[in-house]
Amino acid sequence: MARDEASPPQGNTFTRFFDRVDRALLPVFGPPPLTEAEQDESVPHDQRACPLCGHPMFEHVIDHSTPNTVLECPTDERLPEHEVAGPYNELGMPATGRRLEKFAGRRTAGE
Repeated sequence: MARDEASPPQGNTFTRFFDRVDRALLPVFGPPPLTEAEQDESVPHDQRACPLCGHPMFEHVIDHSTPNTVLECPTDERLPEHEVAGPYNELGMPATGRRLEKFAGRRTAGE
């Protein structure tokens, strides 16, 4: 009995090794975390605001007749673009972390 309780879990050393690797890599390669937009499922999709003009989506016409889907907004007004005062990273996204610290350091050294 004591021997059964003290024995390693099922599988051989090879499979246990890869189970440990999978558990270690799960936070990195696992599913993405939920954002606030994904958590707010109380608003129906047709009532949500358009990311381009801000009007509800039910006012729009979506044309699926071509290989490229076309969204036709009911107005020519557009939401203002989000301007970033600082630098961008290599993917064109606003810089964060160490890159932002380097930028701030260079900026203060130049003044």
